[in-house]
Amino acid sequence: MDGEGASAARIARGRVEDERSDLVGRLLSLVAERRLHPGERLPSERELAERFAVGRNAVREAIAVLETVRMVERRPNSGIYLRAVEREGSLEALVLRADLGVPLTAGEVTELIDLRRILELQGTELACERREAEDLARIAAALEVGARSIAAAENFADSDAEFHLSVAAATRNRLFLRLINSFYLLSRTRRRRYFADGSRAGMAQAQHRAMAEAIERADAPAAVALMRAHLKGAESYWLELLQNRGPGGETPA
Repeated sequence: MDGEGASAARIARGRVEDERSDLVGRLLSLVAERRLHPGERLPSERELAERFAVGRNAVREAIAVLETVRMVERRPNSGIYLRAVEREGSLEALVLRADLGVPLTAGEVTELIDLRRILELQGTELACERREAEDLARIAAALEVGARSIAAAENFADSDAEFHLSVAAATRNRLFLRLINSFYLLSRTRRRRYFADGSRAGMAQAQHRAMAEAIERADAPAAVALMRAHLKGAESYWLELLQNRGPGGETPA
C-alpha cells in the first residue's frame, strides 16, 4: 500500500473508532436514562440499531466493547444484560467512561481517592526495596519533564502522572504498574483541573524531588511519609469539592 493509501486507511480506521466510541457513549447514556439495574435486559441489537439509526454490526461491536470491560453480558438465546458493575466490572470500565466524558459519581471519586492512597503508599515502599539504577534514572527523567513543564508554564498534570508512574515502575511489578496507569488514565480530567492555574505545580515538583531522594536512599519510612503528605493535598481538595456538591452528585472523571 502506498503512502496515500496508508493515510486513507488510517483516516478510515479513525473514523470507525470514533463512531464506535460515540455509539458506546450513547449506549451508556441509554442505560443511565432508563435507570437499568444489574441483571436487567438491554434492548435487542435490532432495537438498538433502529434507535440509533446504525447497522447491527456497529451495535454488535459497541456491545463487544462493553463486554470486554465486564459491563454487560450476553446470555445465549436470551439477550444482553447489565452486569453488577460495582462487583464485577473492571477498572477499565471506569477508564472507558472517563474517555467518553461520562462523569463519575461522588462515591466513585471518593473510592478512587482511597484506592490511590492504598496503592501508592504500598508502591512507594516497594520501590524503595526493589529500585535499581535504571529505575532511578527513569525517576530522574520524570523530574526533568516536570521541571521543563513548569518552565514552559504548561499544565503539570501529565508531568505529575509521569513521576508517579516512574515510581510504580520501580516496584518491578508489571501488574501493579498497569493498575496505577489505569488510575491515571481515568483521572486525567480531574488532575488537569487540579493543576489548571499553575499554583500547585511548584510544590508538587518539590515534593516529587524529595520523594525521589528518599527512594534513592532506600529510606522507605521517609518516602512513604512524603507520599502520604503529597497525596493529602489533592485528596483534601477533591473531598471538599465533593462535599460542596452534596451526596450523590457528579464530578468530572
